[in-house]
Amino acid sequence: MSISQRFANLLSRNIVHGKLIPEIDGLRFLAILLVFLHHVYSFFEFSSPHHFDDLEDYGWLRQWLTDGRKGVDLFFVISGFILALPFAKSYLKGAPRPSLKRYFKRRLTRLEPPYIVAMVGMFIVFPLVTSMDYAFAFESLLASLIYSHVFIYGVTSFLLAVAWSLELEVHFYVLAPLLFMVLKLPKIARRAGLVLFILVLPFLQAQIQTPAFYLFHYFQFFLAGILLADFYIERPSLDTGKPFFTFAGLVLFMGVLFMPHVRTHLMNSPDDLYYAMIFPLAIAGFYYIVLTNRFWGKVFGYRWISLIGGMCYTIYLIHQPLLSAMMKIIFRYQFFDSFPAEYLLVTLLCIPPVLAASVIFYLLVEKPCMDPEWPEKLWRKTKGMLVKTT
Repeated sequence: MSISQRFANLLSRNIVHGKLIPEIDGLRFLAILLVFLHHVYSFFEFSSPHHFDDLEDYGWLRQWLTDGRKGVDLFFVISGFILALPFAKSYLKGAPRPSLKRYFKRRLTRLEPPYIVAMVGMFIVFPLVTSMDYAFAFESLLASLIYSHVFIYGVTSFLLAVAWSLELEVHFYVLAPLLFMVLKLPKIARRAGLVLFILVLPFLQAQIQTPAFYLFHYFQFFLAGILLADFYIERPSLDTGKPFFTFAGLVLFMGVLFMPHVRTHLMNSPDDLYYAMIFPLAIAGFYYIVLTNRFWGKVFGYRWISLIGGMCYTIYLIHQPLLSAMMKIIFRYQFFDSFPAEYLLVTLLCIPPVLAASVIFYLLVEKPCMDPEWPEKLWRKTKGMLVKTT
C-alpha cells in the first residue's frame, strides 16, 4: 500500500450507521472552499495595509469573493439532506424508524466535542492577542457553548465568528424531527408544500430584518435539503445520466457559483427576494444531479476532494483564527502590485498551514468522535484505569 493510500485511509471518515456518500463530502469541499476564499479576501478588505492600482478593475472578482459566504447556505442544504435521509427511508421505504434518542445523542457526541475544544482554545488565546478581558470572554464562551450567543448578545460569538452558522444548525437539529413529519404526507402534497414554503418564506423574512443571524432567515435552505432527501429516496422516473442532465448540472453549477449572494437576514430589494426564493432550489437541483449523474458524481466523488470535504467541520472551526494569525505575518510584505496576483499568492501560502492544522485537529479531536460509542468506551477505559490504581 502506497503512502498516499495509507494517508487517505487515515483521513477516511468512520461511518457506523448508514452509508458514506462520497459525493456529499465532495459538495462539502465546494462549500468550505467558497467560505475559505471569502475569508481570505475579507482580510484583504479589512486588514491589508497595501494599495493595489488595479483594485477597481477587479470589482467583479472582489464581489464574487465576497459572495463566497454563500458556502454556508450550501452547508445548510447538506445538513437538511443528511439529517432527513434516515427519516425519509423510514417514512417512504418502510425502513426501521430512527431512534430519537440515538439521533440527539449522535448530534451531541459527534459535533459538540470539536466545537468545545475550538471554543475553549479561542477563549484562552483571544484575550492574549486582543484587548478583550477574560471575564467578558468567559461570558461569550458560555453563551456560545449553549448555542445562544445570538439570543443573548444579538451578534455572533466574539470568540469565533463562524459560530453563528453552527448555532443555527443546532437550532435546526432540535426542530428537525418534527419537520421531517412532512415526509409522511402524500408525494404531491409534501413536495408542493416544501417548494411553496421555500418560495413564500423570503416574503415573510423581508418583513423581519435583523443584524443578527436567526434560523428563521435561513430556514428555506434546510427545507431544500429535506426536499432533496425526498427526491433522492423516492426518485422520479428521470434518467439523469443522459447528456441533457449533465449539461443541466453545468448550468446549475454555474448558477450556484455565480448567482449574486444576499444575506437573507438583511434583504432590502426585490432582487434579494428573488435570490432567496431561487437559490435554495438551485442548490437542491444541482445536488440531485451530482447524486444521480455519473459525470458529476465522479467529479465530486473524487477521493481527495471527498476526503478534504469530509474534514470540513474541522476546517470550518479553525481556519479563520489561523488565517488571522498568518495574515499578521504575510501582510508585512507585498509581493505584487496587482490585486489578483497578490490574492492568489496569499491564498496559496495559506492553504498548506490550514490543511496541516486541520488534519491534526481532525485526527486528534473530530475523527475519534465519529465513533458513536466513544463516550461508553472512554468511560470503560477510565473505569478500568481507576480500578487498577486502587
